[in-house]
Amino acid sequence: MLPQRIQDGVARLAVVNRAIATVLFALLTAVVALQVFSRFVIHAPLIWSEEVARFLFFWVVLLGAAISVKDRRHFVLDVTGGRISGGPALRFLLDIVPDVCVLGFSVLLLVEGTGYAHVGVFRTASNSGVNMALVYAAIPTFALLSAIYAAVNLFVDWAAFRQGRGAAPRPPAAAD
Repeated sequence: MLPQRIQDGVARLAVVNRAIATVLFALLTAVVALQVFSRFVIHAPLIWSEEVARFLFFWVVLLGAAISVKDRRHFVLDVTGGRISGGPALRFLLDIVPDVCVLGFSVLLLVEGTGYAHVGVFRTASNSGVNMALVYAAIPTFALLSAIYAAVNLFVDWAAFRQGRGAAPRPPAAAD
């Protein structure tokens, strides 16, 4: 099984991830409310608010997507319908395909996203004055979090398989 120290670290990372996403969502809501108020009530729109709202939305979406990877809530299409003969080894291999794909994509995105964030250092948003590296940093942040979460999910599935249990169950698509 995964060492307890690593499990605790990933759990703390997920708590921080959720907290930051929640704070950014609250800021997004406040900026949009301020934008609506300034535009429609006092008829003096803030030129920076739409741009900042877009940047906050980008961060919230990517942090939320990383949480979805941890909770195995990302999109998965089970083409077998759970009906597969061939033993537990085949079922295990089919169960880990989504996490392997997420891990591979996350590593690629981490490399490319880091380069993209470096380019952003030399760009500034026109209306808000925000350095674009802060915005583009959401990409490698998402990729790193997703890679960590997918690797832990794979390790948990591997340990369960080695103990004769199946992979961790995926939550149903419509479950809350």
